[in-house]
Amino acid sequence: MKRFFLLASLLCTFGLAQAQPQSPTMVQFLKEFPQRASFNTHSYEFIDVKDTPAPMGYEAFYISHYGRHGSRSEWGGDHTYKLVRDILAKAKADGVALTPAGDSLLRESAIVYACYDGMDGRLTPRGVREHEQLAHRMYLRFPEVFQKGSKEIRAVSSTTPRCIVSMNGFTAELRALQPDLRIGLDTGEKFYSYIARGENRTISARTQKAMAQRYTDPVDKDGVFKILFRDPEKGKPYVKSIDAFLAGIFAVAKEAEACDINDNLFRYLPYDVMYRMHEQQFLSAYLNQCNSELNGDLRLPRNKELADSLIVQADRVLSGASSRAADLTFGHDWPYLGLCSYFGLEGVGDRLSMEEAADHWMASWNCPFAANLQIIFYRNGSADAPVLVKFLVNERETAIPALTPVQGPYYKWEDVKAYCATRVPHTQIVAHRGYWKDNAENSIASLKTAQEFGCWGSEFDVHLTADDVVVVNHDRRIGFTDIQKSTLEQVRKHSLRNGETVPTLEEYLKQGADNRDLVLVMELKPQTSQEREDKLLEQCLAALKAQKLLNPDRVAFISFSYHICQELARQCPGFTVQYLEGDKSPAQVYADGINGIDYPSSCFRRHPEWVQEAHALGMSVNVWTVDDALTLRKMRDLGVDQITTNNPALTREILFNRK
Repeated sequence: MKRFFLLASLLCTFGLAQAQPQSPTMVQFLKEFPQRASFNTHSYEFIDVKDTPAPMGYEAFYISHYGRHGSRSEWGGDHTYKLVRDILAKAKADGVALTPAGDSLLRESAIVYACYDGMDGRLTPRGVREHEQLAHRMYLRFPEVFQKGSKEIRAVSSTTPRCIVSMNGFTAELRALQPDLRIGLDTGEKFYSYIARGENRTISARTQKAMAQRYTDPVDKDGVFKILFRDPEKGKPYVKSIDAFLAGIFAVAKEAEACDINDNLFRYLPYDVMYRMHEQQFLSAYLNQCNSELNGDLRLPRNKELADSLIVQADRVLSGASSRAADLTFGHDWPYLGLCSYFGLEGVGDRLSMEEAADHWMASWNCPFAANLQIIFYRNGSADAPVLVKFLVNERETAIPALTPVQGPYYKWEDVKAYCATRVPHTQIVAHRGYWKDNAENSIASLKTAQEFGCWGSEFDVHLTADDVVVVNHDRRIGFTDIQKSTLEQVRKHSLRNGETVPTLEEYLKQGADNRDLVLVMELKPQTSQEREDKLLEQCLAALKAQKLLNPDRVAFISFSYHICQELARQCPGFTVQYLEGDKSPAQVYADGINGIDYPSSCFRRHPEWVQEAHALGMSVNVWTVDDALTLRKMRDLGVDQITTNNPALTREILFNRK
């Protein structure tokens, strides 16, 4: 996954980096092995590992594995490796004397650039060796899995070449150790969709905002000239952008290990600069990809599909439907971090504030090149004995603090599955008329706030004016103006509470299209006749199509008009269409071709069985409009698919059982 854009974005504000106190824990961590400043481009540290003895009679029989690709080149080598090499080479050719450190960096940047060879994200020979060695260590550590049980192994990879080559290196080593293993290799776009799911625009925007607030004061960047040039003033004219130069040196230092340069190249940067760049890099990753206080509740749902795939594979083995000794999955760093967070693994998956993560989240231990999660399954000879598992993060035994182990790091598999079932609430949040607190209902600003908050969906209401323009507003009247009997010009004379003009649907959808992570829940208001309702529907679908939003993943429809719901179901097969009135049973609605209900909470208090009845028919269930904690818990426990609320923050706390 591309990294240069992240580094560049951090450096855009690097000149405003705050002089935050440095964590003694992190200082010691980097002092022990300076190359750890590479974070997710740090080559894998192979350390001695020991296994806590399994409970009496238990033996390993199956391994589920997710591994990140091995060491690779970075992106944008012409803007990083080559830039550093060319600056130093030009200065030296012009007679500007370099220090011994400058000469070393010139030589090493040329080596890294040659290793890159114009190929972004290229797996290096070291990356292949990392996976060969990991396979070798796994085989020797758990020989009973491969020698006593099934000989079948399935390996699946992201479609990215560096992952495929890593998979090949890993499995080739297993086959070399035991030639009778039957190893199947696979890759494809359907696998990629969950193996490599990572980035999220809403989460990234929230992280960037938090990071910008953390760093506000400058640090001394000119110290790099003293390190590299005998006369610092003579070296400065060769550097057009100090930020780009520092980024280039940092990139060379990060990638040196991948190119088999086993030396600390971070010494070419002033220590404060190196420390800050390392912190910015890993802190951004933690906030974006892990179970952070800031974004964890948004990130965890994106990990569910990958975790479920591992759980299903394991259960097939346990039930006898599969005879595999191991399921091996090869992917990327962000999904790996998300997966460890989903399982609640100590260290990687800790729920921390930004300040806590900066102090002690051990970045390069948590996510180096070739990072891996291994779930080892154990059983004994008794059919009644529970299957046990232990989790290895980068080969280290790792606890799940939320669970009680049977012994040491060994947990009941059923306990792990039950815990995973609680990690992500089934119910999603729909902001009612947008997230309008301190704003205005149905305003473009309220939609943007709902997007930034990370709601699953944002509901809004549309009417058709007398001159056939669709506008966004809840009530049919604005003041004394009846929208459906007035022209757009007459409607536009009114303003919303926040000063916005009443938006047209076209204007509203432009903001909706700006964020792919939120579903637009469009309520089409009943009109004066079926003919006018058909016209409203025609205009809405045309507007959605014009903004490339006519997609069941981007928009859902609701209405009190049964006619509108039936027409939407007919014209938009595959889209979610929910009837609002609450006067028909799920079976009645389903019989008329409508695939969802969105009823008031009072309706589900009278008919709680309707939730299960609707789900049994394959229908979606929404509930409106729920703002109090007691009803929110009740609707959550009923298992509704969405809750429409005026208080998304409280709803999220209730859904995730936060205090």
